Amino acid sequence: MRTLLLILLVCSLATGCASKYGTSHTNVHYYNACYAPISKLRASEYNVEKTTAGGAAIGAIGGALLGFLATGKAEGAVVGGIAGAATGAVVGNIYAKKKKISDDNARMASYLEDIDGDIRNLDIVSASAKQSLQCYDREFKELLRAIRERRISRMEAEDRFGEIASGRDEAIALLGNAVTHGRDLDQQYESAFREERKAMQRKNARPGRVAQVERRKQTFSTKVSDLDRQKREAQNRSLADKQQFSKRLAEIDA
Repeated sequence: MRTLLLILLVCSLATGCASKYGTSHTNVHYYNACYAPISKLRASEYNVEKTTAGGAAIGAIGGALLGFLATGKAEGAVVGGIAGAATGAVVGNIYAKKKKISDDNARMASYLEDIDGDIRNLDIVSASAKQSLQCYDREFKELLRAIRERRISRMEAEDRFGEIASGRDEAIALLGNAVTHGRDLDQQYESAFREERKAMQRKNARPGRVAQVERRKQTFSTKVSDLDRQKREAQNRSLADKQQFSKRLAEIDA
C-alpha cells in the first residue's frame, strides 16, 4: 500500500502518468512473478514534462523509484535517480536545448551524459522484457506438460495460456514502444550533430569532440536495433507457441 501511495504521489508531481510504454492490459492471476518485471518498469516511468529542468527532475524521481523497487534499498534509489535524471533531460528538440550551453566542451559533455542515460534506459527496458518473456516461456512449457499429463482442465488451460499470451504481448509492446522512442531520439541526435558540425565550421573549430559524441551515439543506435531484433524474435516465438497450444488443447478432449 505504501508503494502504491508513493507511485500516486510521483504521478501527481509529474502532472500525469501517460506511459511511453503503452497501457497495461494483463490480468495477473497465475503468473505474478512473470509480470513483476513489467510492473516495476511501469511503476518507474512517468509523463515527462517538455522542459529540460522539469524532465530531469521527474526523471530523477522515476529513476529513484525504479532503483528502490529493484533493490528495496535506499542505495538503489540514489543510483536510479542519477540514471533517471540523465534520461529525463533529453526530451524535445535536443539541439535547441544544447545550444544554450555556450562552452563547447561543456555542451559535448552534456550530450555524452544524456546519451549514456538513454542507453541505460534501453538496457532497463531490455532486461525487464527479457526477464518477463523468459519466465512466460518456462510457464508455457510447464503448461504443455500439464496438458500432456492430463493434470489440468481445458478451462484452466485456456485461462493460463490467455494470461501467458497477454503478458507476452505486453512485454513485446514495451520493446516496440522503446524502439519507436529510441529511433526518435536517434534522429534528434543526428540532426543536432549536423548543426554542431556547421557551428564548428563557422567558428573554424575542430569537430573532434563532436566525432567522439557521435561514436557514443552509435552505441545507442545499436542498442535500439538490438531491441528491435529482440521484439521480432519474441513475436515469432509467441506466434509459434499459440499454434502449438491450439494443437495440444485438442488432447484434453481426446
